[in-house]
Amino acid sequence: MKNLFGVFVLLIASAANAEIYEDYEPSEQHSQLTVISVQPNYLDDYLVNLKRTWVRGMEIQKDLGYIVDYGVWTSASANSPNVWLTITYENMGAMQPSKSRADAVEAEWEKRYGDDDEVMEKISKSYEEIRTMVDSQIINKVVFK
Repeated sequence: MKNLFGVFVLLIASAANAEIYEDYEPSEQHSQLTVISVQPNYLDDYLVNLKRTWVRGMEIQKDLGYIVDYGVWTSASANSPNVWLTITYENMGAMQPSKSRADAVEAEWEKRYGDDDEVMEKISKSYEEIRTMVDSQIINKVVFK
């Protein structure tokens, strides 16, 4: 028991001396995390419409190389929040908006999906009736050495 206590003390002492870039480092990639609360009985509708809007936009940005990846996460429980959206960027610089990238995404959207602005606007407005944005954070993964 005494040896176990000694090991525990050493672990705590070594953790207190942990150094960034020696023991761990932040990943170069950054992710935008959006936390959403969708009203009960509307999750399926929300996800179907999200696929027609947000997911299409993410696919275009991924294909153009503007983002590394994206994800849609849901909770199996009835608790709220119940949807998490992630967008992973190569680095913080890749998160900066630019007119040329926005124009390229818009042009690719037109090419793939045509001009259905009225439908997209109707879907986007319906989101406000069934969801609440809970939080938005920029996060990055910690890589341990």
